[in-house]
Amino acid sequence: MAGVVCGLVILADWLVSQKRHVLAQKPHKPKVGDKVSLRSYFERQRSVTPKLLVDSGLRPLTTTPATFPESFPEITTPNGLQTSVAEHLPQVCTGAGLLLITAPTGMGKTEAAFHAADIMGYAAGCPGRYIALPTMATADQMYGRLRGYAEHRADVPRPLTLLHSMAWLNEDYHPGVLEAAPSTVLTSGPDGQGFKVTDWLFGRKRGLLASWSVGTIDQVLMAVLRLKHNVVRLLGLIGKVVVVDEAHAVDPYMQEGLERLLRWLGKLNVPVILLSATLHRTVADAYVTAYLEGAGQRRRTRLGRRRRKPAAPAPAVDCIDYPGWIHADIGTGTITRNPEPIIGEKRDPLQLDLVPIPQEGSGRERRVDRAGALKDELAGLLSSGKGCAAVICTTVAEAQETYDLLDGVLCERFPDPAERPELLLLHARFPGWQRDEITEKVVRFFGKKDADKNRPKSAILVATQIIEQSLDLDFDSIITDLAPISLLLQRAGRCWRHQRLGVITRPAWAQRPRVAVLAPEQPTKSKMPEVWTFVYAASLLVRTQNLLREREGRPVEVPGDVQKLVERVYDDPGLIDDMKHDIDRLGKDMGMRTLAKDMFVSPDGLSGGLYELTAGSFGVDEEVASTRFDADSVRVLCCFKDARGETWLDRERTVRLPERGAGPEGVFTEADLAQVIRRTIPVRGGQWVPPQKAREGTLPQAWRRDFRLRELIMIPQYVKADGAVEEGEVGDRSWTLHKEKGLMWR
Repeated sequence: MAGVVCGLVILADWLVSQKRHVLAQKPHKPKVGDKVSLRSYFERQRSVTPKLLVDSGLRPLTTTPATFPESFPEITTPNGLQTSVAEHLPQVCTGAGLLLITAPTGMGKTEAAFHAADIMGYAAGCPGRYIALPTMATADQMYGRLRGYAEHRADVPRPLTLLHSMAWLNEDYHPGVLEAAPSTVLTSGPDGQGFKVTDWLFGRKRGLLASWSVGTIDQVLMAVLRLKHNVVRLLGLIGKVVVVDEAHAVDPYMQEGLERLLRWLGKLNVPVILLSATLHRTVADAYVTAYLEGAGQRRRTRLGRRRRKPAAPAPAVDCIDYPGWIHADIGTGTITRNPEPIIGEKRDPLQLDLVPIPQEGSGRERRVDRAGALKDELAGLLSSGKGCAAVICTTVAEAQETYDLLDGVLCERFPDPAERPELLLLHARFPGWQRDEITEKVVRFFGKKDADKNRPKSAILVATQIIEQSLDLDFDSIITDLAPISLLLQRAGRCWRHQRLGVITRPAWAQRPRVAVLAPEQPTKSKMPEVWTFVYAASLLVRTQNLLREREGRPVEVPGDVQKLVERVYDDPGLIDDMKHDIDRLGKDMGMRTLAKDMFVSPDGLSGGLYELTAGSFGVDEEVASTRFDADSVRVLCCFKDARGETWLDRERTVRLPERGAGPEGVFTEADLAQVIRRTIPVRGGQWVPPQKAREGTLPQAWRRDFRLRELIMIPQYVKADGAVEEGEVGDRSWTLHKEKGLMWR
């Protein structure tokens, strides 16, 4: 608890050190240090502190107990999962605990989690919430949903924060950031204005102290990362129910970090809810075990002095009901399952078919040839001009190439642009503003809201795996590159997802939900495209392909077959011929977990010194500590130079690159910063990245005074007199920002 007390002291210091507060108290400073004067000053400080907490936005957001229909009046008939949680969870909640919900995509896990958080929060005396998502895009989506829920359920409006590095650019969260004048902070008012965030909470490292928050999982993992002020983040989690969505979407490094976070949350009596559509039983067991170990309800298995390994305890989770839920009680260690089977909604069997594709070249130059397979799989759409399909590629470069390929096919098949199916491309290498616009369009076209009005007659979305998590989309068919089975099932959850609504008319060629999986002709590591094995473990790709070959012709029953497939792809030794590939994967996993054990601090084994919360055994520098493995990314800004030597932010040369900000002495205001940062693009780092001094040398002088600008890498491109744009050279790469395809390099 010493760490939490330390966090509380830091918070108190931050609060009373606010300039406005210090100046307001200055006239009341005692002139002498006698006991009476000091006591009088102390009592005055006690009287003004509550207002300081209110002004800073730290009062709790509370809700009144309600039934599921009262919480979600728009859901006229709760499904089996939601009904089970609403009826049976209150009977087992006597305090803090961990709830694991496993169910197929589109089964209302989020609504079940919101209601479960109310139940668990009441039982544990924790009115706060933190909803953790895997990406910034999914966090932005969830912010709107949580805010809508808070507007319906909150007793009194309180600030609701959105936490990730680009949250300040979200217009819904931070209105006015793109305007010349900064927005004012509202703490009450109509139309949800009471959930606006105070100036103090907008400060760095403070957002998690708000009562209700939503953000990336990184924000809570930083509470146990060996970083300065991690204890303040831990303090911010106390009194909250922590909900982790997509709990399967972690690599071994992040899994170790999440397990260590769960140990802390168990120790601090913080309720936790984990949501997943494709979670292996052993991972579920590791999560529940870590939580209960932190609470002192299970003993960790350790090697004794004689190095003899004791018998492993029985797993906390020996199987997973699918769909279903498991509750672990922090006070007794009792594990409770949903007491009766949960009947999922009737879904059409899913056809998950392998489609062999040829390859060209060798080694790193080997590329798959999707042309023939895509024409065959999209034949119904191309011949009828009806229906919506998604094509999911492994890498951004492959998605860009596929977009070019399909653009040519569509132009040839549909000479009249008015009859041509719409073609969209979505990946992570668009400027921020453009990616937001594309995402909004994708959600409007293929989302649930007004699907009977907004869905196009015919469209094809080419994307990377960014659409497989938390985006509520529906397609008539999906074509995807080979990926581990759990991710294929996630993607398949976007096929006929909204069928139950009864508002989508399927084209004649889409007789059933079908996912075509593009894969090499032979399921061996040597035949896998090398760029695919950079993204996914080769052994999992081979195992998945062999599993699908074995099941050829048999549809996947959802939910009945999902958990079996997720577990079998890891557990069945018959799915791979050369076990060396599995050994390679396990060795890499072990290395990632070993690194994570030094990066993330555990409550176990601390000898009492607070320095242990930030000091790793390898002397890890704070600058390289990260919540994600190999997260070496930078932000680039493409700018455009004309013949006169002037620099612009857009190729049309309508927005000049600002040399100075609009603030005093050229300081950049938030509106100035937003105009620049919204045009940046995240790119994986590497040897191509210029040294820091060389990077700063390309930036305007005023940019070097702001940490958000001085880290950018400028990529100048040259605009000819005829408007054509030449590539820019940075590092050992030639760069192009394409209007429709995003950032490209060679």
